[in-house]
Amino acid sequence: MEEKKIKEGRLTAFIRKIWKRLTIREPRRQAVLRMRVTDRDIEAARRVNLIVLIESLGYKPTQSRGEKAMFFSPLRKETKPSFSVSYYNGRWTWKDWGTGEHGDTISFIQQYHGLDFLDAVRKLNNSVSSSPPPPQHQKLTAYDTDKVSWVRNLHKERTSIMTTGDRASIKRYFLERGVRHYDEMSCIVYDNFKEKKRFVGIPMPCPLDMKGLECREICGSSRQTLGHKCLWMLRRQSPRIVVTESILDALAAEIVLDDYSLTLCSINGVGGVEKLGSLLEALKPQETLFALDNDEPGRFAQQTAMEIAARYCDKVSALDHCIKAGVKDMHKLLNSRSQIFRVAREQ
Repeated sequence: MEEKKIKEGRLTAFIRKIWKRLTIREPRRQAVLRMRVTDRDIEAARRVNLIVLIESLGYKPTQSRGEKAMFFSPLRKETKPSFSVSYYNGRWTWKDWGTGEHGDTISFIQQYHGLDFLDAVRKLNNSVSSSPPPPQHQKLTAYDTDKVSWVRNLHKERTSIMTTGDRASIKRYFLERGVRHYDEMSCIVYDNFKEKKRFVGIPMPCPLDMKGLECREICGSSRQTLGHKCLWMLRRQSPRIVVTESILDALAAEIVLDDYSLTLCSINGVGGVEKLGSLLEALKPQETLFALDNDEPGRFAQQTAMEIAARYCDKVSALDHCIKAGVKDMHKLLNSRSQIFRVAREQ
């Protein structure tokens, strides 16, 4: 008898549950449906243009080219931009080179607004203003379709018309900054008529395998990258290589270390760390010396770089010259030493 009552109670509860579902009010039904998040919603959220989204929050990119940009981190305070954003394979991703954190558009919204995963997805999909489509190139130029060929043709053209004065300007650019200029770097003078500026163009990674030009203004501080931003290298017959964050730092390092047999390498910004593995695998140096910038992004990038180098090198070392001197990089260290020697001579 008691068992029969239990069965009837279960049946009654089941009927009530079904009745409740059938008689639920339409507004409430729609609200429940709106709360659901599907796989399609998640993929749509990941495709939200993260560059435009961050700009809508009041942050302007310090560097931007196509579907890549660099910002001051929106997630923390910093004095040097180290927050990179890029679009690849249908998704936007970000990486904070100062902390090592990385993620997609959803994880960014989670951290910025303090939301859980589902709420972040809903916020991205419900916000029309912050959900533009991925960038589209309406008119493709020769530069857009084949940057490598464009840069190589530019270098060949400018090399053929360079004057004695142009070559003197290139040499003077490096000498005024206290470093050596080498003819094998194959630098050119590049005139940007739109900005009315003149640059020294340095082939990357090297003249024989050029993929880009790292341009530095001759009479100013402006910078440009033509073609692909990649590593720079001045290769020598040495089992040792020194890696820095900029080309000037690398050229300064050989002077600071008083070793002009070193192979020089610049990663051209902390974002280039991930490209270091393929270079070291090809060179197979016995020893790699690291002297990235003495700041938060540089220290983190150096740690990552040393872990990569350990796979390909017998010996990996971190130079502490900048830390001891309390300066940011090798070029500033060289300049500070030159200043000390200059004052000493004057006295």
